[in-house]
Amino acid sequence: MIDIIIVGAGPSGLCMAKTYLQYDQTKDVVLVDAYETVGGVWAKEKLYPTLKTNNLFSSMDFTDFPMDQQRFGIAPGQHVTGEAMHEYLSAYAEHFNLTSRIRFRTKVIEVQQRASDDEDSLDGWEVKVEDTGTGARTTMSCKRLIIATGVLSVPSIPDLPGADEFNAPLVHSSDLGPENPAIMKNPDIKTIAVIGGCKSAYDTVYLAATTGHKVEWIIRKSGRGPTWVFPTHTYLGPFLAWRERLITRRIFSFMSPSIFPDFSGFGVVRNFLHFNRLGRFIRDKFWGAIHADTLRDCRYQTNDEFKILEPEQGPFWYGTASGTLNYEQDILSFVKSGQVKIHRQDISHLSPGKVHLLSPSKEEADVPSLLQVSEVEVDALVAATGYTAKPTITFSPSTLHSHLGLPSTQLTAEQQHFWSQLDSRADQIIGQKFPQLVAGPPVPRLKMSLSEKLRAKPINLGAASEASYTPWRLYRGIAPPGLTQVCHAQGDAESSGRSLIFIGMFSNIANTIRLEIQCLWGLAYLEKKLPHLRGDNKNSTAGIFEETALFQRYTQHRAPYGHGRFYPDLVFDQLPYWDILLHDLGLKTRRKGGRLGLRELFEPYTQADYQGLVDEWMSKTNAPV
Repeated sequence: MIDIIIVGAGPSGLCMAKTYLQYDQTKDVVLVDAYETVGGVWAKEKLYPTLKTNNLFSSMDFTDFPMDQQRFGIAPGQHVTGEAMHEYLSAYAEHFNLTSRIRFRTKVIEVQQRASDDEDSLDGWEVKVEDTGTGARTTMSCKRLIIATGVLSVPSIPDLPGADEFNAPLVHSSDLGPENPAIMKNPDIKTIAVIGGCKSAYDTVYLAATTGHKVEWIIRKSGRGPTWVFPTHTYLGPFLAWRERLITRRIFSFMSPSIFPDFSGFGVVRNFLHFNRLGRFIRDKFWGAIHADTLRDCRYQTNDEFKILEPEQGPFWYGTASGTLNYEQDILSFVKSGQVKIHRQDISHLSPGKVHLLSPSKEEADVPSLLQVSEVEVDALVAATGYTAKPTITFSPSTLHSHLGLPSTQLTAEQQHFWSQLDSRADQIIGQKFPQLVAGPPVPRLKMSLSEKLRAKPINLGAASEASYTPWRLYRGIAPPGLTQVCHAQGDAESSGRSLIFIGMFSNIANTIRLEIQCLWGLAYLEKKLPHLRGDNKNSTAGIFEETALFQRYTQHRAPYGHGRFYPDLVFDQLPYWDILLHDLGLKTRRKGGRLGLRELFEPYTQADYQGLVDEWMSKTNAPV
């Protein structure tokens, strides 16, 4: 039996493997991945020209493997190209001797708990896999299982009436790597339709426009609308600020209404900003300034066509459903020239070489028969509609889904009632502190007639058909609450129940720092070395499910226009989240030093503040370093 199987050889899986082997080199660690190369979303076969990170150089690398400028061809202030990210992750895998442990072209089909020899207890996991080349299926067994596929694994494909008769290429934006020559380099394709209003839609529109194509950009009117895509820097008064570094400064993280406990030592500042009349005035002015500055930076109000791209709500509500303008050319110049035309309309259906759009009559009547249909002729269609939030792996039996905190449509009535009760209590706690979160965002500026609402099409599956799935419900965003609860109840430090974690079912801005902290917490969890979860801790058995529900409901209320409905989505709250994990590990949360705490309050947290984290923890727990 294998000691540890890690599913996924992207950033999450690689970081987890490296962390575990740094702790114990004798462990038999095996990674499995459906792709042919490392990288996950940055795998070589997923890349296409113009693909870059939203982040700038020096914010995408791991603390113990800096991204060398000369080796990877990226300079400070530049966005990291897709090619450079793949090369960096490949080099990371080689440097930490991980490549030989990866079984490529191996897709996980199903997972179930493994019965022990006496059949009276459970002993690890059985993982059914398929060779993506031959189709052959086998079963692997392991003591511990780590799912590190992330939430960007399976594309969300729109269900469009008439797609079978479209008679032209119809692909998802995630397939632009392998499909790029067939679409962008095909001389017969002159006009490309792009569906979606998120950052991947911007990227697809830019790729199509810079390769000389005319673009019909379609953003669903009945959906959430376009997301915020802005420059990397903004002016705060006279100061030019790097947006990504703003959100890892404690003073700015305090501006967000957070239910996380304070481990910064400045709780009085945070409380002042949310529970004092003057403090709330300052907080509201801050968010007003962020909204106004972002509108100015994005130039939505400078052109009638640009206005269509203005999101319906302020940046406060979007979480990580945003992006940066990481392009060499001005994407709005293609809109201004007419090469890119934007439609804020729902799709009626497809026909050969045409996309039919619903348009309200001039009278804006609420009578469906008065809705007119317009059409655009295109030679290809790219759906930039994001990824599914559903699990990419089947866990059997389905009765385990609630126990493990997995998204599911198969909860029993009893399980649904159980979580409903927890969600209600969580909403009460959140509402008492921050009623504006439970109330949600104001009514969008963009008004829709009743007939338009009735005729809305499910273009964005992440906001429509997947709404029937329960969200990810993981303790600390990592551990199955049911298994954690079982270990508590048993009070057994060697219990086999705590044998499964999920890494990367999460979204925030500074992903590599979060990954490193999550991987260390996950290691400590699996090795039963988290003090607050030990069986001899009398207070450790209380509230695992309650805390899990509170965490999920908070992230859902905090980012309703982002991904909070399906998995944790944190921006200004990511630093307090890291603090929770560090506190669980018994490590310092205040890591800046300096007199009076001014550095702690005003300086941004970066990779440098978390270097040597694994060794620090191993030294503290008397593990061999």
